[in-house]
Amino acid sequence: MKPVLQKTAAFYKPSGHLDPTGYERHVHFQTYLPPENLQPFICHFWIVSWEGIDKQPYVSEQVMHRPYVDIYLSLEESGIQCTFRDKRDYRAADSGRIIGARLLPGAFRAFWKDSLIGMHNETIELQRVFPEADQHFIEAALSQQDDAAVGILCELIQANLPVFDPHIETVNRIIEAIEAEDLSTVKNVAERFGKSERWLQQLFHDYVGVGIKWQLQRKKLLEAAKSIRENDNPSWADLAYEHGYSSQQHFITDFKRVLGKTPLQYKKELT
Repeated sequence: MKPVLQKTAAFYKPSGHLDPTGYERHVHFQTYLPPENLQPFICHFWIVSWEGIDKQPYVSEQVMHRPYVDIYLSLEESGIQCTFRDKRDYRAADSGRIIGARLLPGAFRAFWKDSLIGMHNETIELQRVFPEADQHFIEAALSQQDDAAVGILCELIQANLPVFDPHIETVNRIIEAIEAEDLSTVKNVAERFGKSERWLQQLFHDYVGVGIKWQLQRKKLLEAAKSIRENDNPSWADLAYEHGYSSQQHFITDFKRVLGKTPLQYKKELT
């Protein structure tokens, strides 16, 4: 029986974009809720499409603010994209469409039996995890309309349904707490969950591929980028202290190292 997938609300917006206004102007983004048996593993299915970009290609700048893994299909390239530690740019030219499934943080470990440490910034060949997903399968899926194409990807994952791992749930509870609460250090997180710092670091290395400090830093930098977008005349010193930096220079250095530009350059490019 083919899965029937429900579209999420039209106002759903992907997080982590450094230029959300430009992204919405050039790219159409739609998500679908996963069926019940995939909810412990998948955040949502998604479609990114664009058309009529026949002059200057649009480059979408993103920060992966949570440690997601995406399974994706497109005519140009298909694969499994692991967590990216730094900023990554995506280029859209002419017309195109990508179908994907965004796994919950840590959930790829249920499909990939080894530790994910050192696999950040990697793109894995699709058939290493889903042997039946050859080029014929990909082309057949992408020949369908949006709803049907997403349904085919859903069936592929359901056919390889893994056993639930309680550590995945733990990873997601920790990340949700980091994003919602005032947890700025690994020590804060360890105390909040009654675990040792060493245990937390090992969990994130094995299930996410990056350390928990990375998650804490991404939260700070994305909140800072949002403040810059929403403030006409930001004070860099105030922003630095507001987002937990000990000095303005430390904030600027961190921002530039990850985003490739200073806060001032970022603000100028937005305006």
